[in-house]
Amino acid sequence: MIQLNCLHKVYKSSPHDVVALKDVSLDIKKGEIYGVIGLSGAGKSTLIRLINRLEEPTSGGVILDGHDITKLSRKDLNIRRKGIGMIFQHFNLLSSRSVFKNIALPLELEGYSKEDIEVRVSDLLQMVSLVDKKYTKLSALSGGQKQRVAIARALALKPQVLLCDEATSALDPKTTKEILELIKSLRDELDLTVVLITHEMSVIKTLCDRVAVLENGQVVEEGHVIQVFNNPVQKITEELVKVG
Repeated sequence: MIQLNCLHKVYKSSPHDVVALKDVSLDIKKGEIYGVIGLSGAGKSTLIRLINRLEEPTSGGVILDGHDITKLSRKDLNIRRKGIGMIFQHFNLLSSRSVFKNIALPLELEGYSKEDIEVRVSDLLQMVSLVDKKYTKLSALSGGQKQRVAIARALALKPQVLLCDEATSALDPKTTKEILELIKSLRDELDLTVVLITHEMSVIKTLCDRVAVLENGQVVEEGHVIQVFNNPVQKITEELVKVG
């Protein structure tokens, strides 16, 4: 479903360039929840932003469902991006809009009719258990409810891939558990492929099928979560497992 081929990312800077990723190659299967973990500065956020070309790779390819999106024109990329939803640590919602209006935004931008938007948003509110918050202002929502709105918005255009950028880092443990359960149930219900980055091994253990460990921009360990937890090979993995 998603293949990352020798991804390399260098940020030009003075006096020295910053190498964020070094020849990263991963093969993420359709329908799985794939975790990427590492300490701050390991390259996790850069990696996930390369998957939908919010960042441009210095070299290497991103193959999404058989198409190398690094070779697409801006017009074709925008079409392909409709198949990729993304949620963020701090929600990235529009505070001036209600719950309904936030979820409806991608549909409005695509020119959906008011009737179709009403139906789709109502379905999404049901999926994320926020039917009673339809016209609520964002300021009245808890952090977990805001993340549910963000998830619903990310799913508005029926993507095949959901990218999660530290999606639970701003939440308390109870709410984190609820959001992880929601993501897992949506994966099953909608046949999503989920890529999740985090610095919390507990999140990986709870949610993911496989995991890659990043250190200094390189994948230093990869495997099924149980395997990596029970038999960590690298020192950084051992440290993350102990903390998690």
